Amino acid sequence: MNQIVKAETAPTMSQATASASVLIALIVVLAGLGVFAALQVASVASVVFAIVIALTSLIVSPALLSIARTRA
Repeated sequence: MNQIVKAETAPTMSQATASASVLIALIVVLAGLGVFAALQVASVASVVFAIVIALTSLIVSPALLSIARTRA
């Protein structure tokens, strides 16, 4: 019974990077859809708010990727 090898359950570097990449892609796509929806509504405040959210997501994305890489 002492000879049983346990499987590794911690995520590897590539798994963490892939998960972060998918999250970043999802955030960017949702931000783009938000800008598109705001343009369709034709409200200046909505467009400005959506652009601020999109730019914030683009700024935060590299930090998310870096955090995912250091935790793996």
